Amino acid sequence: MSQRLVRFWQPAAAVILLCLLWLAGCTAHPVPVPKLDPTSEPTAVSVGAAVGAPTGAPPSAPTAAPLAEQDTLALPAAFRYEVTVRPAGMPEEPATVITGQYRDGAWSQSSRYGEDAGEDLIVARAGPSGPLWSYTRLAGETTWTRWPGEGFDAGYGLASPFSALRLYPLADERAPGEADALQGVAESVTKAQAVFTADTVQRLLRAGAFAVAVAQEERSALDAQLTPLYVPQTVTYWAGAEGRVQQAAATLLTLDPDGEPAPWLEVVWRFWGYDDPAITVAAPAAYADADESAPAAQSAAAPTPEVALDPRTNLRVRVFALPGVPVEKVKVTVYPAGKKKPLGSTDAQDAQFVLPAGTYDVLVEAGGAEEWLKGLAMVEGNVVSQDVVFDFGTLALTVVQNGATPKVDIVIYPAGQRQSWADYRAENPTSAYLRAGKYDVEVALPDFTGNKVVEGIEVRSGETVSQTIRLDQ
Repeated sequence: MSQRLVRFWQPAAAVILLCLLWLAGCTAHPVPVPKLDPTSEPTAVSVGAAVGAPTGAPPSAPTAAPLAEQDTLALPAAFRYEVTVRPAGMPEEPATVITGQYRDGAWSQSSRYGEDAGEDLIVARAGPSGPLWSYTRLAGETTWTRWPGEGFDAGYGLASPFSALRLYPLADERAPGEADALQGVAESVTKAQAVFTADTVQRLLRAGAFAVAVAQEERSALDAQLTPLYVPQTVTYWAGAEGRVQQAAATLLTLDPDGEPAPWLEVVWRFWGYDDPAITVAAPAAYADADESAPAAQSAAAPTPEVALDPRTNLRVRVFALPGVPVEKVKVTVYPAGKKKPLGSTDAQDAQFVLPAGTYDVLVEAGGAEEWLKGLAMVEGNVVSQDVVFDFGTLALTVVQNGATPKVDIVIYPAGQRQSWADYRAENPTSAYLRAGKYDVEVALPDFTGNKVVEGIEVRSGETVSQTIRLDQ
């Protein structure tokens, strides 16, 4: 699976859009726009993946880009982002949404296509000065696949959030700005259109090709794929007083078969959390190299990175998949005790809040499971700290009928009850991340020509349990 190819949208194949940017082997933590104004409401600070030092021979380092090109590729030290993208002129097409966080050349992100789960990506170094590796996995899976280097599309493609930030200071023309307001952004921002010539777009994309392609031949091949994007582009930016981009939007163009610029993608980029000291990105503790089938050895008790407490924090909730192993996807929501209207939430594994004195209920959600912390009393001058361990395991399911793996609907229930399900899957084979315990699995063909229930499948903490369900037996 290539890590560097650029793919262009073809209207006849909707699912290619997901592959276009990040899912062709190069797409982790969903990090939503902060719900609260930190000056008046509880604030949340997020952290990244569990620390784990990957092993193995590093890939060959790419030739360094010229100094001017390196400057072109500069980014702020840390920030969070969200990208919403769909094919131009196709409003009925589900959007692809990518959320992530970046720090010092490493980033983690998660994508989804419409209502479908997508893929997670972490790009991180093997050690403080080691080479970059890309780690990918389908959403819901537990094992990462490691690839050498970084993919062009995610890091340098024209729709990448990083390209939107890199283009901003390179504008060849900029319309007079006007004051505007953005939902969820406390500071005043200025909205202005920026125009980039074909030469400026080419300069930026070629700098990215230089960063990821080792050999001249490889760079030339990548440049040939990028050529249709070397057309003038217009992007609307919303920037704060310090010039930091809070949002950007564009209809990106590409050359059509007749060599004329044509609408290609509609993209909205959002940015926040600049310089947040809590943003960290590290390689996952467990992975399998792309040319291997077995996961690398890992410790179930991988150390959790220490996160400094904000001096104002008086509620801290840390969430773990297993003892000492942070959860990859989590949501922590705070409510006044006994109330249904939340005060705020965060997707941070190490969730920190600033709350007035009082009593609160906290809902912790991860991997389809939830845990309530009821009646937490906040007293001025005290810090309340709670750890939630979900004890997750993996249930791998394969449904077989007449020697084939048909399309199916799979509903997983806690054993002995049908009031609420633990997970639903429409893929076959598939796997689900579940809390340790026993489960009943109900499988049905979409046309209702066959179904089967398997009861009492035990999922054990930290383990993968495989089950084959045969509809013809």
